[in-house]
Amino acid sequence: MITPGKRSQPPEPGPGVVEHMPEPTETGLRDMRKQLVELPADQPLPPQLRRALNDLITWAIWRIDRPLTRDQIRYQRFHVVSMFRRQYIAQHGKERGAQKYAYHAAARELTGPYAGAWSTMKDDFLFEQRAPGAPIRAVCGSGKHLSVELARPARN
Repeated sequence: MITPGKRSQPPEPGPGVVEHMPEPTETGLRDMRKQLVELPADQPLPPQLRRALNDLITWAIWRIDRPLTRDQIRYQRFHVVSMFRRQYIAQHGKERGAQKYAYHAAARELTGPYAGAWSTMKDDFLFEQRAPGAPIRAVCGSGKHLSVELARPARN
């Protein structure tokens, strides 16, 4: 018997449980939006568009129940802080104070697994700003002679 803990594995999926599902592509989503815009409001949806929308909804429902990774949570926090930062700059016409406002606004706005203190929003925003969506790595060199080194943050 395995006791639950940090190193325990998730349970085996039950019969009929889908573990992998292809994500919608940006091109496919743009095509669906174009078809919806071009379709008169008083006409029913064509079968192909109805099937594509049904597949998209099915994927979204499936995706909601998947556990989030630390990288996904960090990216979502980065995205919300960036949105509030742009909003502050647009409203006030200055960058001074935008970061602090964005950290606090994101901390108030986000809930569930994305929730956290303003300092957490700051840490995740700065991490993603240094290395968006990937481990911190830098490619050094040029031409045929490239090497990958760990990038180290500058000391203050």
